[in-house]
Amino acid sequence: GVSPWDPSLDMQDQVVGWSAMEFSELFLATTQRTSTYHAASAAASVGALVQAIERADSFGTEAVSDVLATQEFNTLYGLLSFDANGQSQAPSLHLQYDKDMTVQTVYPIEFRSAELVYPMPTWDARDCNMLSKCLTGEETGVCQEDGTCKCDSENAVSTGVGSSAKCVDIPAEDMTYVDTSLLTVGYILFAVQAFLSVACTAWTVYYRKRRVVKASQPLFLCLVAFGAFLMSLSIIPVGIQGEYRYLVDPITGVPTDEPNTDIDRVDAACMALPWLFSMGFAVTFSALFAKIWRIKLVFQAARTFVRKQVGVKDVVSIMVAVIVLQAIVLIAWNVADPLIWQREVLMEDNNGYPTRSIGTCSSTNGLAFLIPLIVIDALMLVYALYLCFVTRKVSAEFQEGTWITASILSILQILVLSIPILVIVDADNNAFYFVRVAVIFLVSSTVTMLIFFPKIYKLHFLKTQNGASRRTGFRATGQLSTTPNDSGQRMSMNSDRGSDPARRTTMDSDGGRRFSIASENGTTAICRKVAFQINSSVASASQGIEEKDHASTTEKKPQSDTNTDEEV
Repeated sequence: GVSPWDPSLDMQDQVVGWSAMEFSELFLATTQRTSTYHAASAAASVGALVQAIERADSFGTEAVSDVLATQEFNTLYGLLSFDANGQSQAPSLHLQYDKDMTVQTVYPIEFRSAELVYPMPTWDARDCNMLSKCLTGEETGVCQEDGTCKCDSENAVSTGVGSSAKCVDIPAEDMTYVDTSLLTVGYILFAVQAFLSVACTAWTVYYRKRRVVKASQPLFLCLVAFGAFLMSLSIIPVGIQGEYRYLVDPITGVPTDEPNTDIDRVDAACMALPWLFSMGFAVTFSALFAKIWRIKLVFQAARTFVRKQVGVKDVVSIMVAVIVLQAIVLIAWNVADPLIWQREVLMEDNNGYPTRSIGTCSSTNGLAFLIPLIVIDALMLVYALYLCFVTRKVSAEFQEGTWITASILSILQILVLSIPILVIVDADNNAFYFVRVAVIFLVSSTVTMLIFFPKIYKLHFLKTQNGASRRTGFRATGQLSTTPNDSGQRMSMNSDRGSDPARRTTMDSDGGRRFSIASENGTTAICRKVAFQINSSVASASQGIEEKDHASTTEKKPQSDTNTDEEV
């Protein structure tokens, strides 16, 4: 633009020796105002008058006036002279912003402070230099032609254009990821449970013909181990984490519209957690539930003195129903409103950049699907406890009611206690992860140990005085007789036991034996008839049982006044 004067003028006052720029700086320091051409012209007028007096060597008006009218004077306002009418003949200055966006005098050539710039800077570039914080902020820089600010610091980024251009230091964001040490602990716990499940399954298969294992139904034992493994497998997706669902602009710190491709992996882990835990829980406890239900059917038949064979196919429908029901709920959840990874900003700095955030798996209507899963599992556990109570008097060799009850109660205690703890530690990602991993491990390992360890102890460590394995069951006294039949031996026994409720129990052929118990209450004695049909192939020396076929041999044991116990 055009101006009578500018601090960039390359001129020096002959009286005081100030340049235009020095005058401008002194004026600003003295008055706290930016100097204009009015102040500069007033100072130049004084300087020209002093020079005229000195040249006239007189204070006379006519002498000084003649000098002013005929001579030129070097002032901070420029080369000052007057025409015949007494008007200033100082040329107007042509001003322009240079590449550094500093105002320079480019004409007259003899007084210019910089070369002419062509083309002219953009308005954004001008606003950046004149109005923005690019040059004066905490993080400084240089305004660019596009109006942005090129930052001096490598850790700072440019934000804004024109008057809003500035350099800011983006703080490091705390993503609150789970510590590596805790992730390692989670993987170790999963490995421990995986080893227990594999070892217990191998033990069951290897000793499947032993009496203890056969009476406990090896198929269901393997399913319990497999279900516990599935539950522990849910520890893996708990530790999978990610960033934001959409890529974040490194300059503005604001999420863009471009999806983060890594989020698909994290979303899959979010839904894998309920799938693995729920299906593992369903397999484990539906197998235990089926075992108890099988005993209940036999127990009910025994009350009516009816021989009843209960096979795996009679109870497997229970397992299928429970698993299918849970699968339906999970599929509906996965289709309608699946769990997805969301990251929430917890804290921001003064410039609006996030400094702390936390990521979680969330679903808008997740409770609508989670509650039915919890209700299904809770009802199954409660009814399983009821069946354990009903069948509590059945021989411990043919069912694990005590240990199933202990495992169910333990699981209920763990789940009930974990809920308030999870609510308390929800804001601490490390604690939240550890509590979830601990709950999963305790649920799976407790079931595994309570179901398998008593059998392992009984088979390998529980010995009688003569070194044979102790056999648990009921004791009967009286007369023992055996008569041959088509399948082996038949034994019957009269008992003088007390007035227990009538019982008749039958295990199917895959269990290796059938037995029935019948009794009638009486005031003086109760007559019990016990029938055993034992396959010749179940002889086991390690259990102290040695049975052989004697198709044509009948042995009778005389009665005595003293009861003789027979352990079965």
